[in-house]
Amino acid sequence: MARLLLERALEKAAPLLVALADDTAGTIGNEEVHDLRVALRRLRSWLRAARDLLQDDISRRELAALRRLARHAGAARDAQVQWHWLTAPGEPFSAPAARAAHWLAAARHAEYAAARERLQRRAADRWPALATSLAAALAPQVDGAAPPPNTVPGESLAEHLAPVLARHLASARSALDDIEHRTQVAAIHRARIQVKRLRYLVEAVGAPSRHVTSAVRHLRALQDTLGDLHDAHVMERQVAPLLVGDRRRDGRVAGRPALRDLRALRAVLHRRELAAFRHSLDLAAGSAAALWRAPAAVARTLLRGPPAAQVATRPADAPRAIVPPNHAPPDRRG
Repeated sequence: MARLLLERALEKAAPLLVALADDTAGTIGNEEVHDLRVALRRLRSWLRAARDLLQDDISRRELAALRRLARHAGAARDAQVQWHWLTAPGEPFSAPAARAAHWLAAARHAEYAAARERLQRRAADRWPALATSLAAALAPQVDGAAPPPNTVPGESLAEHLAPVLARHLASARSALDDIEHRTQVAAIHRARIQVKRLRYLVEAVGAPSRHVTSAVRHLRALQDTLGDLHDAHVMERQVAPLLVGDRRRDGRVAGRPALRDLRALRAVLHRRELAAFRHSLDLAAGSAAALWRAPAAVARTLLRGPPAAQVATRPADAPRAIVPPNHAPPDRRG
């Protein structure tokens, strides 16, 4: 499983290892950064879930290098998502809000270009050696090698990971229970990460079934809504300082929009934030039975025996073990 996820990351990193002939900023409409970010997250999620099986194979240095590369990809992707929302909002902007959005979109465009260049430099400098090291660490074990630590003789990978899936489920529910107000930025961000990790694990270990399909569908919807809420928080943090800055010193020089325009954009962000918060509450509470019953059913199915165990212990060269064929394609956010 880890080797297959590494191969996916290698594939998605390839476009970033090629020097761009044109201006980097011109790639802002492309999906290479997003694809690499998702591939790295899936790999890291699997390594985290199976850490007790792989603890002697993957070093902390390698895990830290993966995390740093993912952060570089995240910085570029965040600027890209913000630019996309500012240039193609879900609701039409008023004229004042559009002026502020146009100015901020130009700033996000420049930020994306710089972040992508940093990502490409790091990928070119570090990724080949890191991928080679990970591939060597994850090479097939020779016959007769000692079993991984913390395993029970005769235990399948599915049986071993069922408790891990149950813990991910409990963590996601607990994180969502901590959210009481739309201004709890840190709690909302933590819940989004927990839901995303749960979804990745369900996709990785779940046999094709109605439970897996239902779990992935509900988790993706909740993840996307929490992502919209998080994006609104990030945008509001960027707009807020512009409303209290020294207009005489930096307003005209920097070409900053008028306060009226910035306030109009902030009002749009508030509406977006409130709508996303209400939608996330509906998904987490109104459909709670369906949302949490499906992942729990996957965990129970893994423990019941051969069908799930056969999928979870399928040889590492079988891609269906990662994304069952009945899954919808990854969403834009991943």
